[in-house]
Amino acid sequence: MYDAKPGQSRPIVIAARRGELSYLLINHLAERYDVEHVVFEASRPTRLLRYRLQRLGPATVAGQLLMHVWDRAVVRTRSQAHNRDLLRGYDIRRPDGRLPTTDVRSVNGPAFADLIEEIRPWVVVVSGTGIIAPRVLSLGPIFLNIHCGITPDYRGVHGGFWAIAAGRPDLVGTTVHVIDPGVDTGPIVAQRIVDVDPWCDTMRTLTTKQYLAGLEPMAVAVADALAGRLRTKPDAPHPGRQWFSPTLTDHRRFRKCLTAMRTDGGGRPVWRDPEPRR
Repeated sequence: MYDAKPGQSRPIVIAARRGELSYLLINHLAERYDVEHVVFEASRPTRLLRYRLQRLGPATVAGQLLMHVWDRAVVRTRSQAHNRDLLRGYDIRRPDGRLPTTDVRSVNGPAFADLIEEIRPWVVVVSGTGIIAPRVLSLGPIFLNIHCGITPDYRGVHGGFWAIAAGRPDLVGTTVHVIDPGVDTGPIVAQRIVDVDPWCDTMRTLTTKQYLAGLEPMAVAVADALAGRLRTKPDAPHPGRQWFSPTLTDHRRFRKCLTAMRTDGGGRPVWRDPEPRR
């Protein structure tokens, strides 16, 4: 399946936000490829808040902040046991000390651009960073993103959440795509659908499932890119929609849809691992 590591001469860089799921992806790829460098982008909540206020308005942002409090106080606690079960057997250690790492303020800043120009990677794998500016994308490498949503229907954030809230659990999944200047609008390399368990799943456990489902497609995409055989799917017939963080009202709708799923379909869906655990 993979034909890279022995004698690999085309460097790989990973750009990510710090967190267990990014570590999961980094470690998964580092087992298979020589990762030259990992760059972690700092979280910038103040800038994100300003953007949301301009784009969505104060009423929606207030609802999102309430949802953030509820997530921290309730959803995270409810998700811990299921998330531990999902991640058991996977490597979620911080890569610091095992791989070269650098923390930067922004992937659009000079530090990241300088590193790209110095290393000249063939592939940059992206996990959870902010939107990458066209001037950075033009530096040469192939930028591949792991997106927790089925594009183009669910671009933006929390794709699995919004699919369920819209009554489309069949569109809960993961997309690996080439990054272009838009928001999750780049050419699609691969997509995977995950099953939803309406008894156990939360917006947090769905994200974990989506990352796990994307590990193998991303590893294959990197191998194809290194070998010069990366292929993308035909463009979608519609541009889809960009989704943002949910409000507390949105979360109530999400919970109602999960409740409805418990009695619709005649059985309890069980999520299947995308690959044997290592």
